[in-house]
Amino acid sequence: MSERKVELLAPAGNFASFRAALNAGADAVYLGGEQYGARAYADNFSSEEIVAALRIAHIFDRRIYLTVNTLVKESEFENLIPYITPLYEAGLDGVIVQDIGVLQCLRQNFPDLELHASTQMTITGVYGANYLRKLGVCRIVPARELSLDEIRDIKAKTDLEVECFIHGAMCYAYSGQCLFSSILGGRSGNRGRCAGPCRLPYMDRNHKAQYPLSLKDMYTLPMLPELIQAGIDSFKIEGRMKSPEYVAGVTAMYRKYIDCYLENPDKSYAVNPQDEQLIRQLYIRSDTCSGYYRKHNDRAMVTLTEPGYSGSAQTVLKDIQEKYISKNIVLPISSTAKIRAGEPAELTFSCGGASVTVVGESVCPALSKPLCREDIAQKLGRLGDTCFALDRLTIDTDGASFMPVKALNEMRRQAVQRLEEKILEQRGRRAEHRMGTTWKRVTSQHDLGVNTLCVLVTTNKQLLTANTFSEIQRIYIDADIFLRGELTENLLDEVLQTEKEYILVLPHIFRKRSYPYLASYKRLLESRHFAGVMIRNFEELEWLLEVGNTESICSDYTVSIWNNTSLSFMSEQIDCVTLPLELNKKELNRLSANGGKEFVLYGHIPMMYSANCVRKTLDHCIKDTASANNRYHLTDRYQNIFTVVQNCIHCYNILYNTVPLSLHGQLEGILKKNYNRLRLDFTVENDVQTKAVIEYYLDRMARIRYREAKEFPCKEFTNGHYKRGVE
Repeated sequence: MSERKVELLAPAGNFASFRAALNAGADAVYLGGEQYGARAYADNFSSEEIVAALRIAHIFDRRIYLTVNTLVKESEFENLIPYITPLYEAGLDGVIVQDIGVLQCLRQNFPDLELHASTQMTITGVYGANYLRKLGVCRIVPARELSLDEIRDIKAKTDLEVECFIHGAMCYAYSGQCLFSSILGGRSGNRGRCAGPCRLPYMDRNHKAQYPLSLKDMYTLPMLPELIQAGIDSFKIEGRMKSPEYVAGVTAMYRKYIDCYLENPDKSYAVNPQDEQLIRQLYIRSDTCSGYYRKHNDRAMVTLTEPGYSGSAQTVLKDIQEKYISKNIVLPISSTAKIRAGEPAELTFSCGGASVTVVGESVCPALSKPLCREDIAQKLGRLGDTCFALDRLTIDTDGASFMPVKALNEMRRQAVQRLEEKILEQRGRRAEHRMGTTWKRVTSQHDLGVNTLCVLVTTNKQLLTANTFSEIQRIYIDADIFLRGELTENLLDEVLQTEKEYILVLPHIFRKRSYPYLASYKRLLESRHFAGVMIRNFEELEWLLEVGNTESICSDYTVSIWNNTSLSFMSEQIDCVTLPLELNKKELNRLSANGGKEFVLYGHIPMMYSANCVRKTLDHCIKDTASANNRYHLTDRYQNIFTVVQNCIHCYNILYNTVPLSLHGQLEGILKKNYNRLRLDFTVENDVQTKAVIEYYLDRMARIRYREAKEFPCKEFTNGHYKRGVE
């Protein structure tokens, strides 16, 4: 038998699913409460239900992790500690977190509570994992897009636990980096309210309606040995919106095959075809795939045809209900009862190494009908909805005694309660947990300015256009311009102007496949041409900290700052943050903590970043790392056209909104907020469009006090969430 132990982690959207998961063999359950959870439309648990679930789980030596995996607004933050406190006191085993401010708050107020980094934090490698390790995180749920090789890397180079999904629905976008549902309808995936626009049909360039953004469900039973050997600590089943039957059926099947492999790792491993057929009858969306463990992307992972659920066979559901839902698991106990006239009654319950004795009232001599052994056994064996079942009962009685039924029942009730307490005491969960490092980076001290207009460019033509404006003193340059060869390091002196400040912008997604470019990034940053660097994720921040970067660091809006705790923390490490795109005006105004703040006025919003490639799915892989014009277009059912850019250097897609964000109509109010910098982002624009937008904003900022305005150069635009925000 293998000594390797892996955790089987099941979902629970309600109490029935929680019991189903335990009954089917889950080692741990993750669930959400009434606040802060990324499944707003699940039934979810009241705090009282979570406390009750914790008691049950711990009696059976199982664990419960609470999902606090949404981004938290400043107005919601004050209730976080009162919400967690009673659950912490009840023995909560861990919290799954997305928000960096929430992470800081929990580690400071609950120092021995396990902190798990949600997949919503988009951890894609060793750098990001190490960054969170220093902050006190003990487990990460990495991006679902990681390969087994990348997961092995994290296990080998950090001392963190790794939790990975093994079954269930899959998002097309990197989790935590998708604004598709948010921008289109105000239902944010970062708030657990995703409307699933990726599951809708889109027309390709040949006007054929397909479902290119809808991934098949993950199914990994056939490759469990590989996953176990990769060092994954916890196997996670997706499905907090699913039924108790789904939870029980899937959990039981993975329990069977995990145990089967660990029992004899050298034995030939194969999934029984009948078992495979059974699990495929449990709410599978169209078809299955093995996720990204073996492939970076693949057309075979996408449904293309309408992604509807196939439902479940009634015979399968009935069988699951009988096995795992109609009756709960119990612990066998042995008992000794002493009932003799003239002596106090005694009842002992024992389970494993736990034993308790209850002393009752004095037993009376029977006046007519004494208690017989059968009566005593019947009364003491009524364990009903408890966690126990009577396995063996020894009765010491004189055959001439009497006790009221109420007294016998009370002894039994007290014995059950005390045995539960004894077991819970022996399985005490609270252990000393590392606090993480409290540290500060010495940030740049130069003046950030007020309402300074700057631009971000992703092509050389946009850069050359921005250079022509003397009023634009700060330009963010996408590092891919250099990797594509559009601008070489030898030409920097000719292109970059000494009177301007240039910032090197690192990629949106930073994985192991991008590590070969780190030397180039470092060389550029160490040159005299760049005054700083922009990060898009924690991977890049940790890399900069490890190489001892001394230049100014700013973060893009993909590093989510939704509350003052996040803002204060990040401001100790970087010079300036870009404010998020999902907060409205009032919510942005609440971000009053010290720290540099940058605000995006204009740009096509990236709706999603994906490892899967739209062009490869609907056409073919172009593998063109030298072009800035790798684009494909999807048309929705309302004839809106979405531009999808293929980044072939780092191998990810960006799907942009159909119209740009532009807050020129709100500019007067925005200027009054005195943000340090106001930014124009250029991505899919050509040089003519870039020039027109820069000219417009420079003119409008100069004339704002006179309320004069030229016509905005784009016919259609959106205010994004500046007015409406998200729920």
